[in-house]
Amino acid sequence: MNKILINKKKYKFFYNFIVNNLNFKKNNFKKKILKNLKNNKISFILEYKKQSPYKGLYKKIIFKKIKKYEILGSICVSILNECFHFKCNYIDFLYIKKYTNLCILRKDFIFNEIQVIQSFLLGYNVILILSSINLIILKKIYFICKKLKIFIILEIHNLKELKKIINLKPLFLGINCRNLKNLIINKNKINFIIKKIPKNCIVIAESGIKYFLNIKFFIDNNIRTFLIGDYFLDKINCFKQFLKFLK
Repeated sequence: MNKILINKKKYKFFYNFIVNNLNFKKNNFKKKILKNLKNNKISFILEYKKQSPYKGLYKKIIFKKIKKYEILGSICVSILNECFHFKCNYIDFLYIKKYTNLCILRKDFIFNEIQVIQSFLLGYNVILILSSINLIILKKIYFICKKLKIFIILEIHNLKELKKIINLKPLFLGINCRNLKNLIINKNKINFIIKKIPKNCIVIAESGIKYFLNIKFFIDNNIRTFLIGDYFLDKINCFKQFLKFLK
């Protein structure tokens, strides 16, 4: 028991040292979402990547796109740093981090605690975690994120995954809307899952949202936060139209 307590003190000292001695922008991700929910507004997390596995390379992808996201009212930008499928790297991230005031979400595949510490040191504010990973590792990641003051969006695809992670009491719960085989949103399935989610969770609708009716479906189910992948990369003007409808 004494050995466990000593190790806990070491961990606490380590994380406190990192947080107190590294100068990063304040993490206001939670504050922005709660403010929008209080004012009955929609929160958008928009994405930056150079390529989609489904659509190929994007045309005219420039860093000014991120500034447009900021101007148009996005609360956060999601970045994939995977080089093979999405053609992004950490140089892209560091450039974007320097020139935007938006919170930044790391949407890579994160499987261990080292990646979480790396995310903090690089300057990410939020990380996306798949609920399919080992539950013991998930608990460790939650512990580290709490110490480092990084927010987690825990992603689920079905009711089984929801039951698995429910005891972690996630603040942000992402529902991946697409069937990954046919890329179609199954509204009946999502509606069923939504009814099982605790009321204290902030639900984030993810992936496959590219029509106003998709967004309206979630709003009708009291979901007002959206992570939208590639749709607005080519159609930034459509984002303006979405905002007009939702005001």
